[in-house]
Amino acid sequence: MLKNYLKIAWRVLKKNRLYTGLNVFGLTLGISGFLMITLFIQDELSYDQYLPESSSVYRVNAQWGNFKTASYATAPPALGPRIASDIPEVNAVTRILKWNDFTIQPGSGANRDQVFREENVFYAEPNFFQVFDMPLAAGSKEKALSQPNYIVITEAFAKKYFGDISPQEVLGKVLLIGSNDPTPREIAAVIQDIPAQSHLHFDMLVYEPGMHQEIFLMDSWTWPILNTYLKIEHGSSEAVKSKLDQIVSNYAIPAFNKEGEGSDYNLQLMPIQDIHLKSHLLRELEANGYESYVYIFSLVAVFVLLLACINFMNLATAKAGLRSMEVGVRKVMGSAKSQLIYQFLTEAFILVLISVILSLVVVQLSNGLFNQLSGKNLQFNLFTNPWILAMIPLLLIGLTLISGAYPAFYLSSFKPLLIIKKQLSAGKNAHSFRNALVVFQFATSLTLIICTLLVQRQMSFIQNSNPGFDKEQLVIIHNDGEIRNEQREDFKGRFASSGQIESMSFSTGIPMTGQYQMRSFNSINSKENQGMNWYEADADYLTTYHFELLKGRNFAQTPGTDAGKIIINEKAAEYLGISNDPIGQILVKNEGENDEASLEVVGLVKDFNFETYRNEIKPLVIEYMHDYYLRDYITVRVAGNQVESVLKELEAGWDVYEPRIPLNYSFMDQDFAKVYQSEMKMADLLKVLTFMSILIACLGLFGLTAYTTHLRTKEIGIRKVFGASMAEIFVMLSASYLRLVLISVALAIPLAIYFMNQWLEEFAYKTGISIWVITLAVGTCLGLAALTIFFQTYKSIQANPVKSLKDE
Repeated sequence: MLKNYLKIAWRVLKKNRLYTGLNVFGLTLGISGFLMITLFIQDELSYDQYLPESSSVYRVNAQWGNFKTASYATAPPALGPRIASDIPEVNAVTRILKWNDFTIQPGSGANRDQVFREENVFYAEPNFFQVFDMPLAAGSKEKALSQPNYIVITEAFAKKYFGDISPQEVLGKVLLIGSNDPTPREIAAVIQDIPAQSHLHFDMLVYEPGMHQEIFLMDSWTWPILNTYLKIEHGSSEAVKSKLDQIVSNYAIPAFNKEGEGSDYNLQLMPIQDIHLKSHLLRELEANGYESYVYIFSLVAVFVLLLACINFMNLATAKAGLRSMEVGVRKVMGSAKSQLIYQFLTEAFILVLISVILSLVVVQLSNGLFNQLSGKNLQFNLFTNPWILAMIPLLLIGLTLISGAYPAFYLSSFKPLLIIKKQLSAGKNAHSFRNALVVFQFATSLTLIICTLLVQRQMSFIQNSNPGFDKEQLVIIHNDGEIRNEQREDFKGRFASSGQIESMSFSTGIPMTGQYQMRSFNSINSKENQGMNWYEADADYLTTYHFELLKGRNFAQTPGTDAGKIIINEKAAEYLGISNDPIGQILVKNEGENDEASLEVVGLVKDFNFETYRNEIKPLVIEYMHDYYLRDYITVRVAGNQVESVLKELEAGWDVYEPRIPLNYSFMDQDFAKVYQSEMKMADLLKVLTFMSILIACLGLFGLTAYTTHLRTKEIGIRKVFGASMAEIFVMLSASYLRLVLISVALAIPLAIYFMNQWLEEFAYKTGISIWVITLAVGTCLGLAALTIFFQTYKSIQANPVKSLKDE
């Protein structure tokens, strides 16, 4: 019986090549899009799950200051030891520190004299592997960080320094760390390369208690500097949260209260599996994704697949009249309704099977292109990916039932007597259902078009709007103490006469880094402390970035003249209550702490976006730069388009001070773009999915129009004989479908506006929903629909009416 079903189904599909081709093409598009987005979603949801006990590992975030948006992915140094002693449900607590760059060279081998500048190195405590049970390629976790001279590196890092040798051979080898007087460090363990699906990537772990021991041992609750991770007992997260609140009440709040602040300070426990999609705090180790994008693409993937299924249902019910006699004859010959249902479902299954096979080929071939669009390195492995293995049978069964069930029951319900008497009518219900499906297709496609255009508009706004400074032609040199405090002016002086360098500035903070330090400030008048972003900069900072000075003056060019002077932004003046008369005000920094200082406001700078457009501009205090021992930045504004020659000039000047250490630089406009990489990739993916959806919808309309035109061939001939013009016939054929598209427009516009309002809420600074964008989307949709109908009907309209009427 099954063989007979398959044989008949294959004959039917071969006979109706147009409908078969449209269905296979539409289903292949829909399934391909669905599978590719499934890979993307799987990747987004799998972050940090490679660790054996990742569900028990949490990070502690700190919310500091008197404005709610000051939340950090780090925690204060005093917290770790307090958790270890006060919370028995915590099995292990470890802290890591991303502090500065490392100058490293191999201790042996052919590359011994080659020096590298490494940024991705962390200081870690010896119990690191008690929390992060990362798989090792060589060595032991117990020994890995047990001694100050031991280091841990990744397999890729080992190959970079020692070539293609086994991880076991790397053990015991030495890396020289430091610039002027390098210190040998022995490799005690090699870990397997950390997968891309992790929020924590490093090349090397260093345990050096003598170098930064003061930070790990500080009893400070006001400086969120260390990434703090816990491994807790299963099911005890609520108890740990409660005890963290007690620690805040017993230790942190008293420490803040002596400065008159900290009333809203709290610690938040976050599962590491949630960090990638749900954490967008200051001092994140890496740029994270967004949970909303997972929901968006999940919906879009499902809808693209549904559009393909709707195509099948539409075409199958539309050509019901062509198969009515077949159904009548079968029923007269004794076929039961169930047998007819099985027959039609078999046809649907064959179409779905062919489409799934073609989709697997399409996804495999387009994997590289999709990775470029998504910014990922996804691998489509059919036999090793459990998601895909489970998805294939579900797609075969699910799509067969979804796309084939209604046509099967509909076609098998025809009454043979009516068929034979040629009194069969498709019925009002069938037409209504088919029309509803067309409306759904175009409403979905138009919604995607509007959303895609609005996403592109927001991205254009981000890229082209003025953030409050000029981000073009800026080279950022990452200076990790190579150019020391006393050398700053001398280094700048080397380029003073350069016609290729407009200006140069040293600062401890630059826009878009997300690594700003916090200090508390109060004015003498208010005495109310406010937590504010703070960093130091020299006299050329404002001019180099082209910031707008609203009141007062810039820092003086004479070195040391403006020690104790600060420039604040508008938001800081507002928070301190000195907006009307900020110049000359005295602010107290970190009252009661070792670095307490009274600072005079000499300038008010216009607010600028030093974070992303997702965040509102926050208070900022820029202090005149003095002796600074942490990492800082050298910002160079290039005159004209002489970037390549300027870099050579900068490298030559750098070598005078640090000939062994390579110059580490980036470009501000590129750094700015990286901040919005997730949004840009989302926009690119949406464009592809929107194109696929509108193509599928047009395929369905093409098929329906072909069927309608076929049924009305003689009517077209008669109308032409009686003088109807081509335009009149086209309007007659297209009116009903264009009316459906207009209904789709009425449904899609409010849906698109709702979804885009929800998405735009994530941005503090955004464009509105423009009428012209919606008009463009509607015009595009109507134009494509009209073009599809015209393309299909043109041949019939042009045909000689004699040919369509001669058999009458």
